[in-house]
Amino acid sequence: MLGSVQRQPSRGVAGPARDSERGRWLHLCNGLDPVRDGGMVPSILGMTRALDRLGGRISIVTVTPSRLSDVEREGLPRLEGPEVSLERAVAGAEVAHLHGLWQDQTRRGARAASRSRIPYLIAAHGMAEPWALAQKRWKKKLYLALVESRNLRGSACLHALSRPEIDHLRGLAPWTPVAFVPNGVDLSAFDDPPPRSLLEAEHPELVGKTIILFYGRLHPKKGLDMLAESFARLAPDYPSAHLLLAGNDDGAWAPFRDRILALGLAGKTTYLGHVAGEQARRVWGAADCFVLPSYSEGFSMAVLEAMAASLPCLITTACHFPESAAAGAAVVVEPRSESVERGLREMLDRTPQERRRLGRTARGLVESSYTWDRQADRLASVYQWLSGGGPAPDCVVL
Repeated sequence: MLGSVQRQPSRGVAGPARDSERGRWLHLCNGLDPVRDGGMVPSILGMTRALDRLGGRISIVTVTPSRLSDVEREGLPRLEGPEVSLERAVAGAEVAHLHGLWQDQTRRGARAASRSRIPYLIAAHGMAEPWALAQKRWKKKLYLALVESRNLRGSACLHALSRPEIDHLRGLAPWTPVAFVPNGVDLSAFDDPPPRSLLEAEHPELVGKTIILFYGRLHPKKGLDMLAESFARLAPDYPSAHLLLAGNDDGAWAPFRDRILALGLAGKTTYLGHVAGEQARRVWGAADCFVLPSYSEGFSMAVLEAMAASLPCLITTACHFPESAAAGAAVVVEPRSESVERGLREMLDRTPQERRRLGRTARGLVESSYTWDRQADRLASVYQWLSGGGPAPDCVVL
């Protein structure tokens, strides 16, 4: 059971009888560009693919162009936009699932759903985090007062990816039910990774090194400043330690690079930029451990992927994955430089066998609780509740 549930009547929006065009579950997002939109893209694609496998009629509508050249096309649900009429698409849905806050598609989607009496959910994807709310604070406060508060209160249900996000969403819409359905992962993508030698052939500086992998958007919230400072203090004690960064630059690379150069650590750091597909598999297969020293996360896809790849993981409490610590599947520290350094030292002091054992425990946690098929079952039960009534499913907190 994922949440404490009080059985109450459905908050699904009562409306006219569904016509023959309706019956699909619609996902509405800004766009599907892994470089621009980061972890939200694999989250939405994994979620909708698994729902499609369940037999749901799934559509994804975007308001900006997508870039799916690096995305596996098999099993991809119906994708429309940006030229499609958002309002018409929402009006033809059984349930609308809106992704993101402070964005045009959520404002327009909520208004269209309300007008057509379509029940809708909103998934904040970490955008209701205290750290996130503090960025451009006054703009968000004004937008919340004028627009977003109405959207959140009018939703039939909110979608939280982590337990702390339940409270963050309740702070914005206290009386709206919240469904707790975390992200998941498709395990097959992380089975039988390519040999490490393939990445070493492209980057000889990695040969013989203990590779500490950071994988994700290089954004200020990801804590790369803490990573630079903590690595600088421990590097003299661990000559073989090497930082490997993979992900699109979203404003944090230049400050990190400059600090690394100033600290004399350029020879112990490799930046690959954005990777996808088989190149991403090479990265997962080459790493010895994974680090995500974030100040703020919704529920990181990168953490789940690292665990699916059987990597020992160091994350911060701001990643909102206490279940990993409870299961002994990760090293979890506070988002402070000295804590990150202590966690890295603990990781590097372990023998390779001990790190592999931690990685196997991480993989087991994902296999048991965080596959997309498991999460799709929960999400489908929420959609069916919103459109059909009856008791709320166990993953809904009222």
